[in-house]
This record gives sequence, structure tokens and C-alpha cells, in this order.
Amino acid sequence: MKKFLITAVLAMIFAYATAQDNTYWVFFTDKNDTCFDPYSYFDAKAIARYRQCGADLYDISNHPVNKTYVNTVSDYCSEVLGESRWLNAVGVDATADNAALIAQLPFVAKVQQISSEWVEASAVTTDEVVEIDSDGLLTDQVRRFGGEYFLAKGIDGKGMRVCVLDGGFPGVDTHPAFKHIRDDGRIVATYNFPNKKEDVYGWSTHGTMVLSCIAGINADGQKMGLATGAEFLLARTEIEAEPFKEEIWWEMGAEWADKNGANVINSSLGYGKQRYWTKDMDGQSYVAKAANKAVEKGILICCSAGNEGDDRHWMTIVTPSDAENVICVGGINDDLDRYRHISFSSYGPSADKRLKPNVVAFGHAQVAAPSGGYTEADGTSFASPLTAGFAACAWQTRCDLTALQMKEEIEKSCDLYPYFDYAFGYGVPQAAYFTGDIEEKEPLFNLVQEKDGVRIVFKEVKKDQYVFISVEGDDGVLLGYYQTEPKVKGIILKNRDLGQGKKLNVSYCGHYATCPVSGNGEEICLFTDEENSHNGTMPDIRHENRQTSFYLRDDIIFPTDTWNVSNHFTFGLRWLYGKGYKLGFGLGLDFSNFIAKDPLPEVTYANSRKTTMKNTQLRLELMQRVEIIRSCLMWDLGAYGGINCTRKTRLVEKVKWYDENGNQTHPYNEKVITNLRGCKNMNLFEYGINTRLYYTFLGQINLGVSGTYRLSDVITKKDPILGLPDNNPSPWSAGIELELLF
Repeated sequence: MKKFLITAVLAMIFAYATAQDNTYWVFFTDKNDTCFDPYSYFDAKAIARYRQCGADLYDISNHPVNKTYVNTVSDYCSEVLGESRWLNAVGVDATADNAALIAQLPFVAKVQQISSEWVEASAVTTDEVVEIDSDGLLTDQVRRFGGEYFLAKGIDGKGMRVCVLDGGFPGVDTHPAFKHIRDDGRIVATYNFPNKKEDVYGWSTHGTMVLSCIAGINADGQKMGLATGAEFLLARTEIEAEPFKEEIWWEMGAEWADKNGANVINSSLGYGKQRYWTKDMDGQSYVAKAANKAVEKGILICCSAGNEGDDRHWMTIVTPSDAENVICVGGINDDLDRYRHISFSSYGPSADKRLKPNVVAFGHAQVAAPSGGYTEADGTSFASPLTAGFAACAWQTRCDLTALQMKEEIEKSCDLYPYFDYAFGYGVPQAAYFTGDIEEKEPLFNLVQEKDGVRIVFKEVKKDQYVFISVEGDDGVLLGYYQTEPKVKGIILKNRDLGQGKKLNVSYCGHYATCPVSGNGEEICLFTDEENSHNGTMPDIRHENRQTSFYLRDDIIFPTDTWNVSNHFTFGLRWLYGKGYKLGFGLGLDFSNFIAKDPLPEVTYANSRKTTMKNTQLRLELMQRVEIIRSCLMWDLGAYGGINCTRKTRLVEKVKWYDENGNQTHPYNEKVITNLRGCKNMNLFEYGINTRLYYTFLGQINLGVSGTYRLSDVITKKDPILGLPDNNPSPWSAGIELELLF
């Protein structure tokens, strides 16, 4: 029976890893026997956009996929998730064996498993509704763009159509922040791709908060987003507990936005470290290809950079923000005076060393709470829609430009341009660039080349204004960059500290200067002591799928006829390998305390008797970890084995002494009857199975419940105190566990 149980556990681990349904793209060889009429398929605004950007309405990518192909493939699948015209593919759920059969069909070009897990580029919100101070008609998050220039000229995104791809929009149909949009009938279309219906006003609150950063108006009449006059398409493409399907729905959402005349798409969603490697963030994922295709068809796309800035193993952005033609948006602190990177915002570059992020905006924002009030939230999820609202207004001023031209103009409008680095991109876009209100100011610094380096000489040092410095190599890729405070005596940059750098770039108070340098060191040394400094190296890919943790567990051992409630206390380290699905092992020490139920001995002086057995065990466990709800709820299943290092058994009697007349003569005292040490009466080895269910807090703390079933005996031969082997404690135990990731 015990051998069967341990075999069954190992079989379950193997079966889960190999026999479950996976999600695939199935790509077809052609679109034979398909018909397409763009004038019945596309919205009038989509047709106008195609003509304006010169895209071909009859392009083969717009033709539908062959329905006969789809129907044949469906016979091998548990579910057909959706079709993509642009990729000429269908998304399916199928087993690995059936996927192999699909790949052999004559009209199938290839079958590609989708290896991704969504991140809402995350939203961390306060629980309570907050009061917002009224100061003019703009909140700080849009004032940072110079939004007053748009406001003064009545530019609010009118005539532009913005599509939001997200996880749900509860309250958008009732919240006062969106009343102006509803009253004008400017929610043009909605679609829920996971549920295949039009209702999107439920599910994740993330989309509601995101939309408020594009076009919301708070209780004081202040704009939380700049595009309050735009039209909207709302698409639900994400769900809470499904790790593989969202890229299919994202791609379908982009095609739906194209069909319905979107000018701008905001995607505060990303797919990154849970399933991909950093090397994959090169713009070649299928969702990135879909994003680039949308831009070709005239749609401007803003995507969150991601919230992995604190993860030293993921020093890059997430897809589809890695796509060449997408505006990748990073985050800065919500401060109108101090220009600082916000800690969680992901750093660039892309895996192939392209500039990412492209721009930045506030990563802490005021948002509409789906409950009906207003709150605050953190995440590049909100930097992206703030920028999307800006983009809609900017495009309103130059509606003759294509999406790609508009992207370039937005970059040029930024307050650091043409300086760039991998924390800030080109900086924060500025409305004054599009309204013609840019004022020329006298430069406040000069670069002076000296014999052994470059000196930055400041004509004036301003409070709370930082200097941005980067060093380029021969190929234009940054070797390092940092941000620091100016010094009255200037800043000296020595050639020996500049690595192999060939060009120095400096930005200060809206002015930019550059000069060649002759760096001759092996590494960038200049940046090592600065708070916001980074070199251009990517993380070691070998560590991207490794998770190390320290754990503490306290279990109770269930009672039996001969044993009271007892307990285990265990601590140790674990190492897990993998992305969304992990395999790993742990090493720890287990301290057990068993308490026997002893009858009163047949002596008149004894009042109570207690037998205890203490054991220390060196324990090794093998385990699998599955994310039930992504980055939130996890389940472990595994087997363990241990070596019993020490054992101590004690029989203690609490006694009360009486005289011959039955009168007490002495107070209570304890008498140790037997004290055995060693493991001679105990199995040297112990083994069993265990399971855990965790909830994750702050991305680094797992708290959960655990259960263990011991397959081996604790006692194997006659014990002078505890008796025969059938006196073993219960094999069942359960308790709580705390795991700290690092």
C-alpha cells in the first residue's frame, strides 16, 4: 500500500507535467477558397484610417482563415479559442499528442505552443476611497505632460477612437468618472473574448482604473486623463486564472480594434518572466508581431513596460512592449519637481538591444475606483494609458500623420530628447511640442573636453533638477547611464571610468549635449555608486527560471488511541526551477515532539504519567509547484525522505507521597523513570508525501496550509516504554507554512 502511494504521487507529478492540455497556435499554409469584402467588414473609420496611412484594404492578412481548415483542426482539440486573420492561424487547447497529429495535416504549416503568462503590469491600490485636492482642471498626472496647453486650446482627443485591451471594466457603465463619455454615446463597441459576448462591465477592476487614466474626470472636475473627448472600444482579453490563452485573445482584440476603426490601442498588459526568457523579449513573439501588424494598418499602440524593475534577473521589458513600432511606457515617481525612476518600472533595452522604454509617465496615479469613488494605484499599467490619452490628443493636432510618424513625433516631444537611456527612454512627452508653445531657453551647461576625460560645467545649478548622463559604444548601444545632482564645481568624467564608451550624452533642464570620448577601461566604473545607475548588460539567463526560498512550517500530528496531539516544526531552503510550472527540491531540519497517552501505573503514589519522544530529522523533499491563479495562488505536491539524526525518549511520573494513614507527606515532584537517547528503536529513514496551498503577498511572501502523510513507521521494534510497532503515531499531520522568496 505504501509503495503504491509513493508511486502514485510521483505518477501524478509526471502526469501533470506531460498529459495536460496545452495552448497552441496552429498556422495554416494558405487562405485558399476564402472571400473578403472590406467594405462590409470594416467600420467606416477603419476604412478612412487605411486610406490615410496608405494600407491595403484587400491585403491577404485581412482575409478570413479557411473555415474547413478550422473545422478539421477542431476535431483534435478540446477547445478552439479563436482565429487570427493576421497570423492565418487558430488558437486551440489540445494535448501534446493531438498537437503532433494536427502538425501532420497537409494544410498546417506548423504548430507552436504558446508559452506566456499575463501580467497586468500590475495594479497595487489603496483600499479606501481618497479625497482629491482640487487645483485647477488637471491632476498632476496629466499636468506632467504639460496638459494645460491642450486644455487651453480645447484639445481633448475628439475624433480619435481608443481601444482598451484589459481584464474587465466593472462600473464603467455607472461610475460618474465616465458620465461624460456615456452621455455622448462614445463607448462605440464592447466585446468579451473569453466569454464570447458583448458584456464587459464586470470581472477585473484593472480595466476600469486604466480607462480613467485615459479619459476619466474626478469628483472635482479635474481630468485624470487627457482624452476626455475621444471615442472608445472596450475589449476584455484577460481572465484571472488562465495562464496560456491571453495572447490569442490579445491578438483577436487587436484585430477587432482594427475592424472597428481604432486609432490608438492601450495595452496595460504584458507577457514576460512567468513563461518567457529575457532573450525572447526581442519583438518576435506572436503578440509582438500582431502589435507591429496593427501599426502597419495605422493604429498607434501604447504598452506598459512591466513591473520587473526590482528583479535583478529580469532587467528588460515585457512583450508586446518589445515590438519595434510600439510605444513602450515606463514609470516615474508622481512628482512635478523631482524626476526619478519609480522602483518597480522595468528597465530596457529589448533583448536585441533596441531602445526601450520609449517614453515614461507617472507610475503612481489617481484612478476611478469601481466602487464609485476615487483611489490611487501603482504600476506601469497607469503610465501607459496616461500616455495613450496624450497620444490621442497629440494626434488630433496632426491628424494627417501615420501611426509610425506619430510615434516618432511623440518621442521628439519628450523632455529629454534626443537624450535617451533604458530607465527613462526619451522622457515624458510634452503637449507644448504639438501646440507650438515650446520656448527656447539658454543652455545651463557645457561639455568641456580635457586631456583625460570630459568635464560638465554648469552655468546655473537648479534645485531638484537632475543631470542625465549616458555612455554609448560604437554600435549606439548604451554601456551605462545614470542620474545625479549637478555640482557647482562641475562633474568630471574620466576616460578610464567610461569603459569602452565612444560617445557621451548629457541632458539637464531640457537641454542636450554630446561629445566623443576615449574610454579605455574594461567596464563602466562611473555608475557603480549612483542610485539610478545601470550598465547595458542583460541578466544571466541561467538564473531566470530559478527561485530560492526560506521556509518555516509548524504542523500538528493528529491524535490516535495511544497518542495525544503532537507536532512538527520544520525550517529549511528550497530551490525551484521553471516558469509558470516549477520542479524543485528542498533541504531542511524537522523537529518532532510526540506525546503518548499513558495509563496510570498500578502504584498508589503516582498521580500522572507522561511519555514523550523527541526526534531531529534531516529532510529532503522533491516537489512540483503549479500556479492555480497566476502570481497569487500556488499548489505544491511532492514526496520527502529524511534521516533521523537524534532521538530522545522520556518517561516522567508526577507523584504525590502519602504516609500509611493516607496523609500527604510531600508536595508534587517529577520522577524520571526512563531516559533513552539514540535511534536504536526507531527507523533510520522516514519518507512520505506532502502538499501545500499558498497565497502570495507582495510577490515575495507565501503563506499557506500544508499537509503530510508519513508512509514509513516511526518505531520498528519493541520499545521498553512505547511498546510494539503498532503504537506508531498518526501518519497524518497538517499545519501552516511561511515561505520567503529571495
